[in-house]
Amino acid sequence: MLNKRPTRTIFYSMLTALLMFSLLLASSPVHAARVLIVGDLNYPFVADVANGIRSALRTTIGEYPIASARGRLATIVEQERAQVVVALGNSAVTEAMHLPPEISVVYGLVVSPPRSNRSNITGVYMAPPASEYITTIRRYFPAIGKVAVAGSPAVVRSLATGGMPQVTTYQVDNAIDLVHTISRLSDFQALLLLPDANLLTSSAMESIFAFSFRNNIPLLGISEANVRQGSLFALVFEPKTVSRQIGEKVQSILNGNDASELPHSPPGKFNLFINSNTARKMEITIPAELLKKARKVYP
Repeated sequence: MLNKRPTRTIFYSMLTALLMFSLLLASSPVHAARVLIVGDLNYPFVADVANGIRSALRTTIGEYPIASARGRLATIVEQERAQVVVALGNSAVTEAMHLPPEISVVYGLVVSPPRSNRSNITGVYMAPPASEYITTIRRYFPAIGKVAVAGSPAVVRSLATGGMPQVTTYQVDNAIDLVHTISRLSDFQALLLLPDANLLTSSAMESIFAFSFRNNIPLLGISEANVRQGSLFALVFEPKTVSRQIGEKVQSILNGNDASELPHSPPGKFNLFINSNTARKMEITIPAELLKKARKVYP
């Protein structure tokens, strides 16, 4: 008959060692996730940006859909012992603003830098500054002189800062005010509307496109959809570049730098979309060099 006592002794010894190891892990001050990514991760686009950020980092990362983190993000951060929260999208940014001040916040997938008194925050916004458009116009469309730039006061302050020769900015409060302001403008050769969902409603855009073609004044778009509708061209952020930029900011914070010392940044790269049909109708010549740079040219 086999003696089972040695087998039992080995079993209990292994069980005791396992329990002691588990207790040791539980008592160790190890971060479950040093970085938390929060956003509408059910959307493939947001998930792709989150994956790009993950690929750019060398640390433990947790991901939480905003639907499950809303109202309890501070608790999640405490449980995970996280140091940095990456907030993707307006809802996630709003939630992250309520975190304790010692938690660093890095935002992304918002149009312009969020307005906040919080100091421990930085990030990458999606919209190109107005200066990017003006630089493109000055280089490739020298016949275009005066440019009108219109947007809400907050967005104008964020995206149209600094003096730009032959550029006039107009601050408007709502879509009706925007349409009325545009209709009264004269003596300019191009119009740039800064991104703001509250202003650029479908009815407002319909009126502005009609004004653009009626007066032979090119509208500079903020999206590929705008170019399909008739804007002369648009500069649209490149998601992979934004993911890398956010990852670099997070890594810098993990390396000991303060988020408040890292500047809020526009995308480092833009995709160019052009509507050649609009150019023909308005008798605008698009240089071959610019056409080669375009991600897509709509005929």
